[in-house]
Amino acid sequence: MFPLQHYLKEIHMQSIVQTNFTGIDGLIIRNEPRPALTDNGVLIAMETLPVVPSDWHKETDPNATAEQALQLPRVIGIGGVGTVIEVGHNRDQKLLHQRVLVMHPKGSYQEFILNTNSDWLFPLPINVSNAEAATLTAGPGVALALTEFIKQNPSDHLVITGANSVIGLILCQLLGSTYPGLTPIVSPDSQAYFNQSLPGYPVYSIEHLQLFHGRTLIIDIAGSEPLLQQLIAAVPRASIASIALQTSNLNVPFTFVHEDFNHQIYCHLIKTVASHKLWLPIGRIFSFAETKKAQHYAKDHHSRGRVLVNLN
Repeated sequence: MFPLQHYLKEIHMQSIVQTNFTGIDGLIIRNEPRPALTDNGVLIAMETLPVVPSDWHKETDPNATAEQALQLPRVIGIGGVGTVIEVGHNRDQKLLHQRVLVMHPKGSYQEFILNTNSDWLFPLPINVSNAEAATLTAGPGVALALTEFIKQNPSDHLVITGANSVIGLILCQLLGSTYPGLTPIVSPDSQAYFNQSLPGYPVYSIEHLQLFHGRTLIIDIAGSEPLLQQLIAAVPRASIASIALQTSNLNVPFTFVHEDFNHQIYCHLIKTVASHKLWLPIGRIFSFAETKKAQHYAKDHHSRGRVLVNLN
């Protein structure tokens, strides 16, 4: 980590920017002025950033997410972890020098972020690491939205595709290993990782599913329509709740589930991680200059925890 004096002297910064829809390899590193502190702002020197699927989807398709008519150029990323280096007159001066998790939908892959919304800023306790806090971005909040949907839509069987993903592992923890009818679907290549991550939890592959009876809710994290078609054949009374697909042509009830941001939920999640009641899966860590490599790795490999990018 660089000393504070280094950050204060810097007047320019680097950002990772999408300028076209040619995919991951179309990203560029761009030099631009560092944000200027405002009375209502908090300036953060960024340190750890999560690699999230929504970014590489947006890099190939302007309508890949609910954020329609994507405007380019754009800085990628939606949040991350850093240290507060300057605080505006109208903000809490106790934030100075604190590590924080910051949500920044306008793009977090830059060396400095100016936060002007206190609801999007979360001071971190000492026993929550940068990697853990960065993993809270685009993961646990979605898993909590799924648990609420599951409660509101009771079923006899609960099938989870992509259960070895970051969101899948968190969802399984929130539900507990004894949740009635819990059926996590994991590919054979990922079952050892799932068993190591969550010992004692049930785990299945699509090849070993038997015909289900009763109502079945399929929680789709993987986003594979062929896999969903296989499952529907095995579960005649099925409905689907997906976080990966916004629409579906499958002839069963279908709901797209997304996270509604809530400040208090993230405060709760930070406390839950700090008290070791929730384990967050963390995978490989790349440098800021290796952002394209990090996205390729996350996109092309079986999930083995949240892929992260470190700036220092």
